[in-house]
Amino acid sequence: MAKAAQGLGLWNQVCLHAQQAAAKSLKAFLAERHRPIPMVHHLAELLALCAEADQDLSRFEDRCYTLDKYLIPLTYPDAVPTGQTDSLPTEKDAKEALDIVKELREALRIH
Repeated sequence: MAKAAQGLGLWNQVCLHAQQAAAKSLKAFLAERHRPIPMVHHLAELLALCAEADQDLSRFEDRCYTLDKYLIPLTYPDAVPTGQTDSLPTEKDAKEALDIVKELREALRIH
């Protein structure tokens, strides 16, 4: 979905789908290891659980925060205070989000 949105220049959708793909990938990592999968969407929280199984994953903490900043404003546009709509993701943000997900999935060995 993120790639399709990228082709249409829908940068906000690229970033939202990248965040969602990262969340699903982290949950798949937990499931593969027969660990409980929490009902959370924040990547930093999921990453901390994954890092218990593989400490190397903790290097993604800052990048997870980067993706997490898209979750609320892009999922619930009415939650964005007036005047902050100018801070919608750009093409550069979308490319960074896709790069983060690609690298995370490679580290998780999910393809």
